[in-house]
Amino acid sequence: MKYYDTHHSGEIILRLVYDTDRASEIYSSRLRRVLAPIISVMVYVVAMTLLNPMMTLVLIVLNLLLFLINASLSKPIKQVAKDMAKHNAVMVEKLSNLIAGMEICKLYDNEHKTEQQYIHANNSFINTQKKKMFLSSLLESFNVGFDLLCALMFLVIGIYFLHNHMVTIGEVAAIYTMYGALSFRFLQLGKYYPELINCVAYAEKIFEFLDQEEEVDVMKQSIIMENDEGIENPYVVEVENLTFAYDDSHKVFDHKTLWIPKDKNVALTGKSGCGKSTLAKLMLGFYPYDAGAIKILGKSLETLGYENARKLIAYVPQEPYLFETSIMENIRYGKLDASDEEVIEAAKQANANEFILMQKNGYDTVISNRGQSLSGGERQRVAIARAILKDAPIILFDEATSALDNESERLIQETIVKLKENKTVIMIAHRKATIELADIEIAMSRKNFH
Repeated sequence: MKYYDTHHSGEIILRLVYDTDRASEIYSSRLRRVLAPIISVMVYVVAMTLLNPMMTLVLIVLNLLLFLINASLSKPIKQVAKDMAKHNAVMVEKLSNLIAGMEICKLYDNEHKTEQQYIHANNSFINTQKKKMFLSSLLESFNVGFDLLCALMFLVIGIYFLHNHMVTIGEVAAIYTMYGALSFRFLQLGKYYPELINCVAYAEKIFEFLDQEEEVDVMKQSIIMENDEGIENPYVVEVENLTFAYDDSHKVFDHKTLWIPKDKNVALTGKSGCGKSTLAKLMLGFYPYDAGAIKILGKSLETLGYENARKLIAYVPQEPYLFETSIMENIRYGKLDASDEEVIEAAKQANANEFILMQKNGYDTVISNRGQSLSGGERQRVAIARAILKDAPIILFDEATSALDNESERLIQETIVKLKENKTVIMIAHRKATIELADIEIAMSRKNFH
C-alpha cells in the first residue's frame, strides 16, 4: 500500500506492461544475438590458429580493439534507456491525469495547463528517443566503417606476413576466407551487445519493482478461527501502545491505547488528520505499525495473519471502488461463491435492491467508468451490500455517509441500525445524525483517545 500511495498508477502499469515487454527481449532475441557471434568467433579462431597462430593473434587483437570502441557506446545507450523509461512514466502519468480529471480540466484549466504538461513530457520523451536514434546510427556507422577498415587492415597484415615469409599465400587465402566471417561476427557482437545492455536497463527497473517489500510473510497463518472465538473477551478490537508514522516527519500514533467493545455500534470521531482512517487501515493490515499491537477478537494481527484478520472485517470506504462488471458481480466480490439469491438478499439489507431493479438490465447492468453512471448514494449502497454479503463479525464504515444527500444518508443509516443487531459496527464519522446511531462514541485526537 505504501508503494501504491507514493507511486502514480500510470507508473505501476508502465512497469507491468512496457518495461516488462522490453526486458523480455533479453530472452527472446538479444541474448541469443550476443551468444551466437561469441560461439562462432571461438570456432573460427580455433581453425585460424591451426593455420597460423601469429597472424590469427594479430587479427584477433585488432578486432578486440574495434569491439571495445563499439562497446564503449553501451554505457550511454543504457543511460538513454533509463531516461526513456523515466520520461515515458511521466508521460503516462500526465496522460492518465488528463483523462481521469477530464471534467476538472474542462471546468478550471482554461489555459490548458494539464495538456501542456503532457505535451512537455511527450517532447522530453521524443528528445530522448532522438538521442537513442543518434547513438544507434552512430553505432551502425562505426560497424560499416569497421567492416571496411578490417578488410584494409587484413591486406596490410597479410602483405607484411608474406613479405617476412611468416605465412604462405595458401594460408593467407584460407585465413582470409574465415576472417571475413569472423570479422562479421565481431561486428555483430559490437552491435548487439549495447542493445542487450539497453534491455538490461529495463530489466533493472522491473527488479527494482519486484524487490519492493511485500506483506506475504505476514499474510497467511494456519490457525483455525473457531465460532466461539473471543466470547470471554468483551472487546472485539484492542489497540495497545500503538505507534505508527507514515514517514519520519511526524507520528500519527505515539503509544496510543483503545478498546472497542463487542456487539456494539461504535462511532470513532475527531478532527481531520487525527488518525481515524489511518487506524482503520492499520486494522486491515494495509500498513505495518512501528510498535505496540492491534488485536482482533483477542488475537494480534501477527498471530492471525493479514488474510485471517481481513476475513473478520468488512470494510466500506468513503469512496468505494466498483469494478467494470455487472452490479451482481460487484456485490459478489464480498463472497465469491455466493448464489444470486444471497446477493439479492444482501442488496435488500443494504436498501439497494429497489434502485438496482430500476436499472436497464437490473442486476446484470454493467457498471462503467468506476460507477459514474450511479449516484454517490447508489455506489455506497452497492459497497455496503458487498460488505453485508461477506458476513464478517465486524463491519467498518469509513465516512460512509459524509458526501451523501439526506435521502441516501437515511437509507444507509437504516441499514446500519439493522446491522448492529448481530455485528460489531465501527463507524468513522463526523455527521451528527450518524454519530447518534452509535451506542458508544470514541473521540480521537492527536494526543489521546477518550
